[in-house]
Amino acid sequence: MSSKHSFIIGITRLRKDPGSVMSFELSGTITDLKVVSSYVKDDQIIEVSGVAESVHGGILISGEVSTKWEGECRRCLNPTFGIMRIPVRELYERAGPESELSSQDDTYSYSGAIIDLQEMVKDQVLLELPLAPLCKDDCRGLCVNCGADLNLGPCECEDAAIDPRWAGLDILADKDR
Repeated sequence: MSSKHSFIIGITRLRKDPGSVMSFELSGTITDLKVVSSYVKDDQIIEVSGVAESVHGGILISGEVSTKWEGECRRCLNPTFGIMRIPVRELYERAGPESELSSQDDTYSYSGAIIDLQEMVKDQVLLELPLAPLCKDDCRGLCVNCGADLNLGPCECEDAAIDPRWAGLDILADKDR
């Protein structure tokens, strides 16, 4: 995973003044943001805005992550896209020997006078990407027989494809007519 630009904020003032608040606006790119059928392009700008607040136990980051995603509709397989706006509220704890954080903890860590928000931004975007996106809520999908896009109109297939396992019953029904 690489990034262009920076998701780093300086927190020197926050560490010296408990209860203080600092606003920030950041933008950059992160590569390899993809799930099953949707993704964020590697060169797509991701914006992060919010406030950092010095609280007991660390630095609380509150704000919003926003970016554009793209994907393939799960019904008709046409390209689709959307804009995600993700509210975030995450606690960053100071890293140190007394606060050994495991990968199962629900917090992020920082050391020194900076916080790198990149890992949090990546996590939030990956969690919000749709696993099975739709181009529109009423997408009709593809015909199961011929593969025609039913959003463009009806296909030329017979309305009722006959299951070959029931074909023998149709012969009996024709004899009764």
